[in-house]
Amino acid sequence: MVQIVSDKRSIILAFNTIERLLKGDFFHFSKIEELVQETSHFDKEWPVIGLGTTNWYKRNGEAIVEGIAGSPEFLWADPENNGKLINLNHEHPDHEENLKSPVIGPEDALPQFPFMAIAMCDPKESQEYSLSAGENIHKWIENKFLLENLGLAAIHVHGKLDEVKSTAACYIPIGGLELSEGYSLKDNFKFIEYQTGDWSMQGLYGINPTIQQVLSVPGHPLHIHGYEINEKRGGHINEAFSTSSTRVTVYPIKDINIRIKDLDKALLPVKPLL
Repeated sequence: MVQIVSDKRSIILAFNTIERLLKGDFFHFSKIEELVQETSHFDKEWPVIGLGTTNWYKRNGEAIVEGIAGSPEFLWADPENNGKLINLNHEHPDHEENLKSPVIGPEDALPQFPFMAIAMCDPKESQEYSLSAGENIHKWIENKFLLENLGLAAIHVHGKLDEVKSTAACYIPIGGLELSEGYSLKDNFKFIEYQTGDWSMQGLYGINPTIQQVLSVPGHPLHIHGYEINEKRGGHINEAFSTSSTRVTVYPIKDINIRIKDLDKALLPVKPLL
């Protein structure tokens, strides 16, 4: 009998979907301890690459997961502090009084992830590429994967990058958010641009339109979060250009497992929010 989920195969574990989040679903979330328990079933030395956001109202921010399955790091780019990076494993954001979740009951100051996707990456199947200067990172990855017929993958981009344009989600409304034009709404995102810097970026790619609704938005197969290593700032990456020191590590992913928990309640009460 074949297991539906095997701890021997590379996989993306998706907890809720971006489609549901952008329709206002803050109520089917995961916490760090639950996610760590899920990653612990895999080889402890396997790299993890993940991204998501939080339930903090008008301060959602951009989450990044990196490290290894045995001890994943949960980082968060704060939209209220110019993309300042916080390690949620052992740090709390500044101004905790401004952290509020729409969900009635749980501790507001604790990070709740209404969307999180974490790739468990088999290092034996990884491929590394060195880029020449001036490549548009998104276009290079998407064109490369089309040529290689790669349908699902996790990506780590590292090294010096130029002209990085990032966003940090500051306001995903309870009623939902329309992103058919991509990440461009100035009332909902903080926009930050960088000159040349040393970056670490984590990305997930899915060419299938159905998978795009889980990991990204329709028409955008590649979703990347990252941070500038020296400044410790970052967010969702809209655009970046390579230098001669840029490296891209690609992990083909075999499976995806989508989990949405606690669906037995049709309607859930919303905390009064200002």
